[in-house]
Amino acid sequence: MKKTACALGLLCMCCGCGSLMMEKMLINETFEAGMDNWWVEGGQEVRVVDGRLYMKADPPEVGPGYVATAWCRTPVSGDVRIEYDAHVIHSEVDVNNINFFFYYADPTGQPMEKTKADRADGGYKRYHDLNGYIVTFLKDAKGTGGLHEDGSNKARFRMRRCPGFNLINESFGGSCEVGVTYHCVIIRKAGRITFEVNGEKYLEAVDPNPLAEGLIGLRTYRTELWWDNIRVIQLD
Repeated sequence: MKKTACALGLLCMCCGCGSLMMEKMLINETFEAGMDNWWVEGGQEVRVVDGRLYMKADPPEVGPGYVATAWCRTPVSGDVRIEYDAHVIHSEVDVNNINFFFYYADPTGQPMEKTKADRADGGYKRYHDLNGYIVTFLKDAKGTGGLHEDGSNKARFRMRRCPGFNLINESFGGSCEVGVTYHCVIIRKAGRITFEVNGEKYLEAVDPNPLAEGLIGLRTYRTELWWDNIRVIQLD
């Protein structure tokens, strides 16, 4: 599928059969304008460096700042394709944790930003009573899912739905290493959700009662990393 010229906020996609699909760009974040459309909960340091969102939550011991979440203020809804790049710089405990929140919302109807003080430390359990999906991509440092034939660690992939922090799929494969830029893609199409890294699909789940709308968030645990090229495209 290749891109052709597009109007503002729309992508024209040629599907190879001569027909065009119109897709609406909901979020196209390169951080060239800083963090005006984001707010942060937790972390040691979260700021824009050289056009990337730099996130540090990597103290030597569990304590203040060991987790971090950055929320985008632009809501998303319906069927979407979510893309982002992530690059781990360091992890004190070798977890290389790359988490992504999507379709997050307060079930009481309150705007998430109005309740951010309740989650000021970024504690993981503070997000488990909200509506939302979590995709976790990290290094399987303990070898829970076995090792590759060359003895290297696999990556661990998990998809959860909240409230309840319910595991809806898990797999092991590929890798999640320091110094590598990973291009991640989440597709939510009706009740089917898939997750792929660098063009390979690692997770797929069907939710019979899919969440319809909410916010996206960048999340990490005991890891220092950067994020970039965050795009959310509405699918027809």
